[in-house]
Amino acid sequence: MRKITSNIAAFFAMLIGYNSFNLYLNSTQSRPATKLMSVERNKGKDRTPHKVLAGKSRSKPESCYSSDTEPYFNRWKLRFSPPHSNCTSTGKYLFFKHIRKAGGTTLRSYFNDVFLYHGKPRGMKEYGRSRRRPSEPDAVYFVEQEFSTMDYKCPIIDPRWNNSLRIITLRHPIERHISEFFFSGPGQHFPIHRDQLYVNQTYTKELSEFLEENVPAWMERDGGKEGMVGKFNMLFGRFYVDNFQLRALAGCSSRECLEEKNFTDENILKYIQNFHPSVKSYATPVPKCTNFIQVQRTTNLLEMCSKMQKDDCSNGCDGPCFYPSVAWGEMKTKDIERAFEALKAYDVVLLMETFDEEDQSAWLSDVMGVPRDADFALSKRDAKNSVVEKSNKREKTHFYRDLFEILAPEVLSRVEDENKLEIMFFDRAVEINNIKTCQWERDVKHSSRESHKLA
Repeated sequence: MRKITSNIAAFFAMLIGYNSFNLYLNSTQSRPATKLMSVERNKGKDRTPHKVLAGKSRSKPESCYSSDTEPYFNRWKLRFSPPHSNCTSTGKYLFFKHIRKAGGTTLRSYFNDVFLYHGKPRGMKEYGRSRRRPSEPDAVYFVEQEFSTMDYKCPIIDPRWNNSLRIITLRHPIERHISEFFFSGPGQHFPIHRDQLYVNQTYTKELSEFLEENVPAWMERDGGKEGMVGKFNMLFGRFYVDNFQLRALAGCSSRECLEEKNFTDENILKYIQNFHPSVKSYATPVPKCTNFIQVQRTTNLLEMCSKMQKDDCSNGCDGPCFYPSVAWGEMKTKDIERAFEALKAYDVVLLMETFDEEDQSAWLSDVMGVPRDADFALSKRDAKNSVVEKSNKREKTHFYRDLFEILAPEVLSRVEDENKLEIMFFDRAVEINNIKTCQWERDVKHSSRESHKLA
C-alpha cells in the first residue's frame, strides 16, 4: 500500500482512554456444524469477544439521563411542523447518514414509505418539479450522505442540523468490512453459490485459499483511502478503507483540527473554507440539490445533484453536513471521541444487528410519526442488498468472524488489528443505542401515565 504523504499523516500526542463497554449478551446459539475439507478449526483465542446483541434482554444503561429533553414520540411533527425556528431560511431535512453495508438500502426504502405516509413524496415526479420550481415551502427534503465523510462539528456549526431528523445505522466493523468484500470486492466473483455458506456450511479448502489470497490483496490495492486524498465526495466507495465508520463521523474542517493532523495544503484548506458553514447564509434550499428516490425501485437513489457540482449545486447534493471535511490519514484515539460526539447528536442510532427487532422498529416508528404496525415497519421488511439470508441470530451477528476463524484466522487477525479503533468506536455506539432506546422507553411510559390521567 502506498505510503501517505507526510503533510497529510495524522499524529496526536494525547491518548484519551476510556472504559470499554460490556454491552453484548452471550449468545445461546451454538455454532453450526461444519463440513471442513483439509482445513482445521482454529483452536486459538476466542475471536468473537463481543457478545451477541439480543433483543428483549439487551443490556440497559445505568442511567437514561440526557440533556436532550425533546420527546421521541412523533419527532417528525415536532421538528417539521410550523412554527419552527429558521425552517423558512434553512429548510427541513430528513438526514440519513448511510454507512455502506450496514442496512442503508433497507432504510432508504423505509424512508420512502415514511414520506408517502406523511403525504410528502420524494419520488421522480417531485424531482421533475424541482427542475422547474425554485422552492417547495412545505417540503421535507431527503438528503442521504453515503460517500462523504461528516465533519464531527457539523451538529454545532451547521444551522441546518437543528432543522433535521438525523438517522444513522452502524454495524460491527469486521462484519461490515467482510460484507463489503463479498458484495463489491473480489468475493463477489467466488464461484461457489454463497447460499451454501449458510445453508450447507460448506467451508472448503478452496474458499480458505481464496480468502487468504484475495482479502489481503483487496486491503492493499490502490484506490483505497490513499487514492482518495484530496477527493472529498468519494472517500467511501466500493473498496477497503480501514476504520471506515470512524472516518465517516470524525471528519475535520476547522483549521485548528487540520493543523493537529499536520495538514497544511493551502489549496485544499481554501477549498474547504469556500464551502464551510461559517461563510454560508443558507437561504431557501434548492430542491434539485437534494436527493430523490426512484419509486419504481425504492432501493435506488437518484443523485443527479452529485453529478452537477456547479451553479446551484456547486458542492453536489446539498443538505446538513454536505460540505468538505478531511478524514484520510492515520486515525488516533482522539478521533474516537470526535466521532462519538457527532454520534450522540443523532436522533436515532440503530445497529444493523438489531434494527429489525420489535423494540427498535417501534422506536423508529414513534420518531417518524408512523404506526408501529404499519406494513412498512422496519420489523416487517426484508433486507435489501443482502448477499444471503442469515438463518439464525449467531449468523446474523457473527457470520463473517466465525467463517474467518475457521478458514482464514491470520487474515481475521489482520483485519481486526487494522480496525481496532473502529471496533472501540463501535462499542461506544452500542452504548449510545442503549441509552437512546432507554430514553424512548421512558418517554413511552410517561405518555402512558399521562393518557391514564386524562382518561
